[in-house]
Amino acid sequence: MIAARFSSRLGQWLEQSLLSIDAARAWRSSVAFTVTWVVCLWTSHPAVAVFAATAAQNLAMQDLRGDYRARLAILLAMSVVLLGSVLAGRLTGNHLASATLMVGALALLGSAWRHLSADYGPNLAIVSALLFLFALSQPGNWHQGVLTMGWVALGCAAGILCQLVGWFVRPQHAVRHAVAECWVAVSDLITATRTETNEGQPRTSELAGKEGALRTTVDATLHTLAEATTQRRQRFFQHLDDATQVAARLATRVSALHTALEGIRGGPEFAPVAPTLDVLLHALANAARSAALALITHRPEQFLALEVRLRRCQNLARILDTRLAAAGRAADPARQMLAQVSELLPVVGATIQETVDHGAPHATFALRLPELSGLSLKSLSAWVNPAPQLDQVLVRHALRIALLMMLAVAVYKWFAIPRGYWIAFTAVIVLQPDYGSTRQKAGQRIAGTLAGCVLGSLLIWVKIPIPLLVSLTSVMAFFFAYYLKRRYALAVFFVTLMLVTVMDAVEPLSWQFTFARLYATLAGGGMALVAAWWLWPRWEKEQFPKILAPAVRANRAYLAAIITALQAGQPFTGSVIQRKREVERANSLTAASLQRMLGEPANPPALMERAAALTASNQRITRAATVLAVHLNLRQPVAEPGLALISATIAESLENLARHIEREPSPAGPVTLPPEPRPAPGDATATLIYGQLAKIATEIEAMTLVNE
Repeated sequence: MIAARFSSRLGQWLEQSLLSIDAARAWRSSVAFTVTWVVCLWTSHPAVAVFAATAAQNLAMQDLRGDYRARLAILLAMSVVLLGSVLAGRLTGNHLASATLMVGALALLGSAWRHLSADYGPNLAIVSALLFLFALSQPGNWHQGVLTMGWVALGCAAGILCQLVGWFVRPQHAVRHAVAECWVAVSDLITATRTETNEGQPRTSELAGKEGALRTTVDATLHTLAEATTQRRQRFFQHLDDATQVAARLATRVSALHTALEGIRGGPEFAPVAPTLDVLLHALANAARSAALALITHRPEQFLALEVRLRRCQNLARILDTRLAAAGRAADPARQMLAQVSELLPVVGATIQETVDHGAPHATFALRLPELSGLSLKSLSAWVNPAPQLDQVLVRHALRIALLMMLAVAVYKWFAIPRGYWIAFTAVIVLQPDYGSTRQKAGQRIAGTLAGCVLGSLLIWVKIPIPLLVSLTSVMAFFFAYYLKRRYALAVFFVTLMLVTVMDAVEPLSWQFTFARLYATLAGGGMALVAAWWLWPRWEKEQFPKILAPAVRANRAYLAAIITALQAGQPFTGSVIQRKREVERANSLTAASLQRMLGEPANPPALMERAAALTASNQRITRAATVLAVHLNLRQPVAEPGLALISATIAESLENLARHIEREPSPAGPVTLPPEPRPAPGDATATLIYGQLAKIATEIEAMTLVNE
């Protein structure tokens, strides 16, 4: 019994490691950091371990996409930047003026990396600054600088090797994992529609965040597929593109079902429906994760497990339909959406089977990388994708961070502060383009550093053998990388402990080390907050209307495309899908802006409540429109004579509302539907259409009142 339970938990852990990018990143980070550090200790060069191991860890942690040789080019380009940063730090560390000017130039270069690549530029800017500051604390001549560069090159090679090993073990993993990410995001979204956890505890709603995450993942995957596909390999990649599209369709239909159920969710008729609905959603989430596993492993046994789960979902859908039928006419829209979900399940199985057929499992190491195979300007554009013109926010942030780093380094060098380079590095990490994000980052970093320093101080007093010290550091490196994009404060806690163990192997430490780390973090965080407040601040409350208004207009365009397709009997493709993507991106930007505004000081509660209400209502309009969009799959023209008039009234009201949000004069007012026509009794299609339009009109009225 115990063995079976252990085997089950081990299987779940392996499955999670296979599906999670965070777990894969953590393994690479731990191996690269530990191996490089051990090599430095073994060769009696502990002083350079912090340089080499840091370079190895950060190159191994990169989540790379696209062509294999293009990804290798990315890693080599990063290595060159890191080598130059180390050399510059060692050569300029002896002079206050040269160190101050060089760190300013490095900050501007870091902003250039951000402009060239939104995916890899920010991380490269931070790591290059970290190595420069490390080198700044150990100034030297050309000989010492070149020697340190050699060790950093060794660390870079170790990081690249950790990346390469995974490519050769699973050469089709790159694109397949990108598509599998979409299915994992679909599973997360379906889970967010549930009201209870598996343990029966109430679940907090995360639907809006999961919708935005899914949109981002699907866009990134389609971009990867487009860049990797050549004319010669177009048919080879078609099945993966189909798998991505089916994942997005399943998420859309489940979201539409969730919205359609709102009509009965608050009534007594929902009580018999709720348990079956939750079981179905749980089964759908598991099926989506099975699809992700089948995509990555392309093994028949994984596909067989997916088929079993899809068959269970179909059976549960029939049971739920029976429950909904007993709930009366109010549940008819939900039954239509449920039918759309059920019809898609066989398509899911057929599409994933196609991907399994296209990829035979490998029993040995592959000698080539067949799935992505061409280095070209097109493939490189997947990561070097600068905007056509400079972003004024990025320019302002570049100047702010350059001045802040120059000031921090000048203070550090002038007063010879022990380990004062952490002041400048903390400022680089904490300072964000807006004050709200800066304050949040500062709080997380200070909390993580404080907790790490407290525990690190206790470790200093314990004489730990080197083998145990290496093992502890490996664990810390793993959890740092794992939580880096999940819980930043926890990641800072582990990286603080990691640095304590590394430095303890290099030189005897005392409580001054952790104290210096703590006050440097406090000083750097404080400087970042002051800079965000005083140096060309960008207050989100001034930007929010400029972000919300386009989201409202995106809803207008989305609804107009749906109405046109409804009247013509066109499917849910083409311009409707394009408008849906645009409105989902706009909603994600609005939600992010709201979160940043919540972190700003002195914003009145009424302003916060107004912004939150407008954001939520606009998202509900999108979901109601999506219910109409899913109805397009029936491909039946809707000839309701009043549909055009109602849609025109709603479109005009949305435009007026957008102008009001932008504080432009417009005749916006409450939206009232024309009294006629009303859906005929028994016409389920007309009932669904007019019901969703009425919900949209209600949300517009609510937004108008809130905005006033």
